[in-house]
Amino acid sequence: MTPPFKSSSVGAADHITVTINGVKYDVPTTFSEVSLNQYLREHLYLTGTKVTCREGGCGVCTVHVAYPDPTPDSKTIIQRSINSCLCPILSCDKWEITTVEGVGNQNNPHPIQTAMTDHYGTQCGYCTPGWVMSMYSTLKNNTEGTLTRQDVENACDGNICRCTGYRPILDAFKTFAIDQPTTHSTPDIEDVKGGVCKKTGKSCAGNCHAKVGPFVAPFVAPLSAAAESVAPPWYKPSNLSELFSQIQTLGTKNVYFVVGHTGKGVYDEAPYDAYVDLKGVGELYGIKTPSADLLTIGANTSLTDLIAAFKNQSKLAGFQHLESLAALISKTAHHSVRNIGSWGGNMAMKNRHKEFPSDSFIAFAVGKANIVVGSGPDMAKSYTTEQFLDLDMKGQVILRAEFPSFPEEHVFRTFKVMPRSGNAHAYVNSGFRAQVDKKSQPGQVIIKDVALVFGNISPNFIHARATEVHLQGANIADPPVLQQALTKLKEEVVPTEDDPCEASAAYKKSLSMSLFYKFALELVGDLADTRYRSAVGSLVRPLSSGKQTYSTVPDNYPVTRAMPKLESMVQCTGEAKYVSDVQQGHMLHAAFTLTTLGNAAIYKVDPTDAKAFPGVTMVILHGDIPGINNVSALHNPEELLASKRSLHAGQPIAIVVAVSQDVAEKAAKLVKVEYFDVQPPILNCRDAIAKQSFHPQPKGIVVGDAAAVIASAAVKVSGEIEMGTQNHFHMETEGAVTYPTEDGLNIESGTQHMDSVQQAVSQCCGIGKHRINVTVKRTGGGFGGKGGKNWIAGASAVAAFLTRRPVKVHVSLWDNLRMKGRRYPYLMKYQAGTDSSGKLLGVIMDIYGDAGASDNYIGPLNGAGRMSDNVYSSTAWKVSLYACKTNTPANTFCRAPGSTEAIYFIEYILEHVAKTLKKPSLDIKRLNFYKNGDTRRDGSIVKDIQVAEITDQLMESAEYTARMAAVTSFNQANRWRKRGMNVVPMRFDCHWAGRHYNCLIAIFHAGGTIAVTHGGIEMGQGINTKVAQVVAFELGVDVKYIVIQPTQTITNANASGSNGSVTSELVCLAAIDCCKQLRTRIDAVRGKDTEKTWEVLIEECFKKGVDLSAHSYVSPVLELPVVYSTYSAMCTEVELDVLTGEYQITRLDMLYDCGESTSPMIDIGQAEGAIVMGLGYFLSENQVYDPKTGENVTFGTWKYKPPMAKDIPIDFRVAFLPNAPNPSGVLRSKLVGEPPLCMTSSVVFALRNAIAANLAEVNKDDVWFHVATPMTVERVQQYNRIEIPQLRYKD
Repeated sequence: MTPPFKSSSVGAADHITVTINGVKYDVPTTFSEVSLNQYLREHLYLTGTKVTCREGGCGVCTVHVAYPDPTPDSKTIIQRSINSCLCPILSCDKWEITTVEGVGNQNNPHPIQTAMTDHYGTQCGYCTPGWVMSMYSTLKNNTEGTLTRQDVENACDGNICRCTGYRPILDAFKTFAIDQPTTHSTPDIEDVKGGVCKKTGKSCAGNCHAKVGPFVAPFVAPLSAAAESVAPPWYKPSNLSELFSQIQTLGTKNVYFVVGHTGKGVYDEAPYDAYVDLKGVGELYGIKTPSADLLTIGANTSLTDLIAAFKNQSKLAGFQHLESLAALISKTAHHSVRNIGSWGGNMAMKNRHKEFPSDSFIAFAVGKANIVVGSGPDMAKSYTTEQFLDLDMKGQVILRAEFPSFPEEHVFRTFKVMPRSGNAHAYVNSGFRAQVDKKSQPGQVIIKDVALVFGNISPNFIHARATEVHLQGANIADPPVLQQALTKLKEEVVPTEDDPCEASAAYKKSLSMSLFYKFALELVGDLADTRYRSAVGSLVRPLSSGKQTYSTVPDNYPVTRAMPKLESMVQCTGEAKYVSDVQQGHMLHAAFTLTTLGNAAIYKVDPTDAKAFPGVTMVILHGDIPGINNVSALHNPEELLASKRSLHAGQPIAIVVAVSQDVAEKAAKLVKVEYFDVQPPILNCRDAIAKQSFHPQPKGIVVGDAAAVIASAAVKVSGEIEMGTQNHFHMETEGAVTYPTEDGLNIESGTQHMDSVQQAVSQCCGIGKHRINVTVKRTGGGFGGKGGKNWIAGASAVAAFLTRRPVKVHVSLWDNLRMKGRRYPYLMKYQAGTDSSGKLLGVIMDIYGDAGASDNYIGPLNGAGRMSDNVYSSTAWKVSLYACKTNTPANTFCRAPGSTEAIYFIEYILEHVAKTLKKPSLDIKRLNFYKNGDTRRDGSIVKDIQVAEITDQLMESAEYTARMAAVTSFNQANRWRKRGMNVVPMRFDCHWAGRHYNCLIAIFHAGGTIAVTHGGIEMGQGINTKVAQVVAFELGVDVKYIVIQPTQTITNANASGSNGSVTSELVCLAAIDCCKQLRTRIDAVRGKDTEKTWEVLIEECFKKGVDLSAHSYVSPVLELPVVYSTYSAMCTEVELDVLTGEYQITRLDMLYDCGESTSPMIDIGQAEGAIVMGLGYFLSENQVYDPKTGENVTFGTWKYKPPMAKDIPIDFRVAFLPNAPNPSGVLRSKLVGEPPLCMTSSVVFALRNAIAANLAEVNKDDVWFHVATPMTVERVQQYNRIEIPQLRYKD
């Protein structure tokens, strides 16, 4: 199949040929700016391959490629996973590409897809095809049958999942490992047993299942004429001579030299005048050893092949050091980037952007590599890495690198300290080399040659020259020499501080000294005390594992039975469709222009250049909106397009409508905005307090006279708690498609709240809600981020209303993170008083919540006040709430909003009390637990409280006492590694008031099949599966009869948003009501004849005119605001590298009261996902704004860091309380989606305990110190207050 032109009419130089899922396509060279991802999704409509970040940081776009090895004379076929979002389609000439559609389908799934389904490895499912393809590629490269579970974990380094918590995905993939215990083998996979193929005896490569395909795309959409008109030329020279000729011809133009094209994910310097594909230049490939002491590697060599070459060469004498260099480069990005990105491209990027923290550059520099650069045929020159950094590369090309050998007495060590376990740029990366003499003078370690190389300090800082000179000929085992070297290093390491995203200069300086100290300890070896040698090397993460414990009630099946989500398989095969997947040839696309200043008046908006851009249909400004300029359904208006003032940077100010998303986004950047009355932005609670910038004050809580009680208390504590924000980071960014109809507008949306979208569109378009029908099939994650903020649907609807054509808006991740609010950040000031035993007497909390530019979403702040007692009793409380008004997007609900922070607040206070009294914090917590009969702050009486019992059970199952003793012993034995452990109990109240949801069930004759539509939104929480289980149970049929249809406003009018963890149970309640109606009618026909089959019975009902459909609308009216409470406890243990601030969660145990879980493994998945999201909130997800402009500068995957697969607890244990039916819940269940997140603050206190153990080494008084969240690696290290005198060899 070819695009809509005859391939015979196109010259050979005018197109490339690529095979996708077994079908050949000719692609014209006018597609020069079309990525493989765009070609798949927008031109072939193969939307199983998803798109999120467009910078190679998330993995949802992963595909498998096979292509001939371009090394001259090689006959090898290379098979790799790559990120299709970074790969230009024109660079895929003669490649064979496999997408998820080519791997399997729901009728003939691949074993990987079956394993993912059977292991409950999907939730929202948007990331799932990327995971499947990553594992597929891993198996394709494992032809020797040697894949281990550790290999599997290592291969999962480039894919983000926001929903599952990763554990079930890892479990699914480990079934293909040769060392997977057979007791854990995947059920029902014919060709796989414990990962071993029955036919070959080797680990499964996934080749035995029936083949799929060829998968022929139904239509090949042409490139728009507008895109063709601006497409830069694409050149592909076949040798160096042609390349240099092309370079001369292009002169000073902005040219992108393409090998892997991965650099675009870091620096996008478009627009480009031309692309030059270097992959056809054979001279740029090759790995050679021209002599016994030299290794040369061609510049086009991928990082994956470079690592392999280093490892192979390191087996030879003189090249052992290459193993250390390979270790560093192995930490660059992730597999799919390393698979295609070349080291030459990496070095070229470092040359252009000296601030780029290149791992390859550090490895090359410490290995004394020379970089050979060519400026013409037979014109090559060799440069050191330092010389190369200053080289003007215009007209020149990197040809190869030369790596010398080193004598055996050389010691190499490399380090990379990152914000998370991997797939991140370095805070600091470093490489150390020393030639040492340990034999000449016993007890001495004489340094004969040394190199100390550092990255990400400042653009031109490479070697610590002064320190190197100081160490030359010195005895590094001599303590004064070490101290002097550290002092020298501290003086010459002067980090730049011009990027607000970067770590502080203080941290980088301290970290540089710590890394050198680690190297020094390695050099001196046994001459240092064993306790101090605990610093050597880096934390090594062992293989992770998980345990899930739950009970079921077989008499109630399918309710309480563990079953995969209904949508799991179609998510695994890529057949599940999302609003972002909607593709139509006649559809227009729209993109936003966003403001760039956070507190400024708008003087002028000039769309002239944008309107002139080829392919632009319309530019919409606020005056063009046909209705009201307001997308909010709440009390304060929120403008669709800013009219007078930019309240925050990232506020939409124009909508550009064009023939494609790419054209719309490019043109949106051309809209010019002029400002006046520019004021410094207010960006946080401290700024707001200083400026007295507040929204109306919410009502607080007062019980007794807390100030008086505290004044007379035996023990008093006070302090401040500062908490950062968290982006929702749903894997599918927001999207909507609007279709004009004769009656009004039909909207396909990815919202969590259809009624809110319907109202916003009604306001903006000036038409009644009855003319607007909103449909949601599913959405790729939500977490509160897709409810109430209606810019996307509003823009799509207004554009469609004005153009009378379908319009799609699918915002980029960058714009999604810039324009939308997130979790509330907080500043809390507290005072508390206790008696001498630690019993709370009075608590004062002043809670400042950063509401952002609007207080429309004040609920989280109210929740932070309401739940701030958690499970603890005090005689007096004063909780004051302040809604800070800042120049940031209006912050909103984010999974467990307010409750998470509230529990952290009171736990923090009790930890402070415990430290003051020098008692175990768990003892203080137990002393203050609510007891049955106590009065809560709202006047209700405590009953059926289980917190003490659950905490006791958790301590027993988590082996708390023995592990605490082990932690103490570990800390005594290790000076620079410390462990900490902490337990956080929790109460979470369930509220149904103000919620209303529909359910409609239709039973069809001629088979008895059942269709259900309900008012909830499926976004990964398994609501559809739970509804199906409940309907099957209530009607007494098999789940196979039931399908869940999309949710629509016409059938589910006025439904509440899907949030707060209660939607599933209330929708199930509505479904139960429908089933009761239907059963009454059906039973009248059934009579006493219980032998009739379901099909026969339904046919009889039909013939007798029985109404086989039922509708229910649930809106509970309750006597008390709390329907029930759930109790839980979490125990977290960490291990800390004191010198770097890096840490691992060695084990996490949670015991949770889920009642009788409707669907246990779905609920386990919800719990694990909530926990890992909470760990991200408290640890790695650090949001930063530019203090001058107010812009969000952490708006992509390279600056904002959610957890990845190796950030989860190494030992991850989740248990549901057995035999705990909930009489107040729906079918005896309890909510689960949010509460587990609330206890993840236990990781903060565990880390704090580990830090305290280190501080006690210097200051024997175990005093309290404050910490802020997120507890980033940087913050943790700085809290350890490391000084040079501490860095020694012995006590």
